[in-house]
Amino acid sequence: MMLHQHPGGLTLTKQVAKYCSFMPGAKVLDVGCGTGVTMEYLQDACGLQAVGVDVSEDRLEQGRKRSPYLQFIQAAGESLPFADSSFDGVITECSLSVMQDAGTVLTEISRVLVPGGKLAITDVYLPISDSSAGYLNRNQLEKMLENSGFTIVIWEDQSAFLREFIACYIMEYGTVEEMWQCISIPKTKSGYFLLVAEKRQMEG
Repeated sequence: MMLHQHPGGLTLTKQVAKYCSFMPGAKVLDVGCGTGVTMEYLQDACGLQAVGVDVSEDRLEQGRKRSPYLQFIQAAGESLPFADSSFDGVITECSLSVMQDAGTVLTEISRVLVPGGKLAITDVYLPISDSSAGYLNRNQLEKMLENSGFTIVIWEDQSAFLREFIACYIMEYGTVEEMWQCISIPKTKSGYFLLVAEKRQMEG
């Protein structure tokens, strides 16, 4: 269903995988995996070991029924049930903005990544600085990534995919009010971005 997809769909997922250049067999975590569409692509098309976490048991169950060979785990991004340095990469697509504490999620992602591991994010954001409490803008996100031990290597505005997604959503559901309530960002200002960051190597 449209509600469980994200702007850009597999087109952006493929771009992310290309940018990250994961080695075959690399272990990649999808945070906010939903029903596992991205996991399927990473494992089947890219030859990666895909693991997915999501808080919604309903979506995870849908994913397990469709792709029983994939590893789905119910967990919150703020408390990932994995050992330190256990993944080569992490992907989160249109999920970070709806999590309760984005800073804690990024700290957890950094913890489970190996040094030099890649983090890829696609999500809604405020392209300009905004003083409204709780809104995720580019300056805030860059600061959170820096504080969590990441260096941004790619940042692209992909707002055209958001506009396309909204148009399709309206055609299917007739209104976008429910969608904007979910992402909790002012619809008059929001954009969409893709970024790839690298966990900094430990010094010394």
